[in-house]
Amino acid sequence: MDLFEQIEWANWKNLKDTEKEALLHQLLMYFVPPTIEINSMELVNFELYGIKCRTFELELDGELFVFIPGNKETILGWDLGAEGLRPHELLGFDAAHFAKNTFKTTLTNEAIDSVAQWNEKESTDELTSLEGISAYINKHTTDLRKVKIPAMIVQKYALPAGTEFLGIFDTVTGTFEGEIEQYVPYEKEICETFFPRLSAAESLSWSFPKTMLIKNKVYLEFLPESDYYFVYSHSDWTHDELKHALKREGFDLLSEDQWEYVVGGGTRRLFRWGNELLLQENESGRQIKNKMDGANMFGLMIPTEKNRFELTDDRTIVKLMKQSKDKTHLIEKMLPLSSYFRSSNTVSLNQKLDPNDYLYRKVIKVEG
Repeated sequence: MDLFEQIEWANWKNLKDTEKEALLHQLLMYFVPPTIEINSMELVNFELYGIKCRTFELELDGELFVFIPGNKETILGWDLGAEGLRPHELLGFDAAHFAKNTFKTTLTNEAIDSVAQWNEKESTDELTSLEGISAYINKHTTDLRKVKIPAMIVQKYALPAGTEFLGIFDTVTGTFEGEIEQYVPYEKEICETFFPRLSAAESLSWSFPKTMLIKNKVYLEFLPESDYYFVYSHSDWTHDELKHALKREGFDLLSEDQWEYVVGGGTRRLFRWGNELLLQENESGRQIKNKMDGANMFGLMIPTEKNRFELTDDRTIVKLMKQSKDKTHLIEKMLPLSSYFRSSNTVSLNQKLDPNDYLYRKVIKVEG
């Protein structure tokens, strides 16, 4: 087998660790520009919903990446509607009763048709029946297709659009840890924002902002349930400007096909973590939430907050969702987290990318 055949997932998973390491060294030599510093590499096991992948986590220029094997015959997209999902969750049937229980299996396909009769409320809303919900799911997911996906070195965490990570700001001590030379020019503005002079009355209602943006200078984002902000440099770019900047560094953006593959692994499930949608306040609900928020089968962290879109290499196609208002139906709330969901949002040609609205993820594609 040649190099490209060995880094196909079907072959990669059968290789010994020493063989994988030798292959990775070849890939780093030929596909990673010499200007990018390789700080570390480690073999790591990832698993989600029974899908296992032993691969490398790398640190490139201080940022975490994961090597993802390719798949020349992966199936992507969705045309199965609500198949595999739990009808009682979708229809809200006897929610008070079901919230007290833990379900370990889904209902059979044969039961789905009869379950539609459980909801007796007469409505023209298309989300009041399984048939309508299925149509909604198919409408908002990509078409079923077979595609060839190359092996890739993919950034573990998506970044706010137009930014590069610099370090962490501590609101308790007012200190910064990271790329200090790039931080110092903005230190005064940052401290004035986070430690303003307030009257006694003003101090009672003041709170730290969730984000801080000084265009073409710096962007800060608060880490929930902490005393810290992530600090980034910022460039006020359009989609094309971002792509060109990444190209100069030796990176790219994922295509829609590649994004769906690295997020869901090409599995025939609507959601990467399984079929559960209703997060109950019990141990089962906590386990589902941990699967959603944890690393996927390739080791990537996929945002679940539904507060930003993630960019692809096509400005007219973005993934995930920024929900501007609360949705009422469970499938409306959860479908944006599907591996195959496609948002109706697009980025216009001259639109500047607001880091509060968009994320991006760097990738090095291993293509011949």
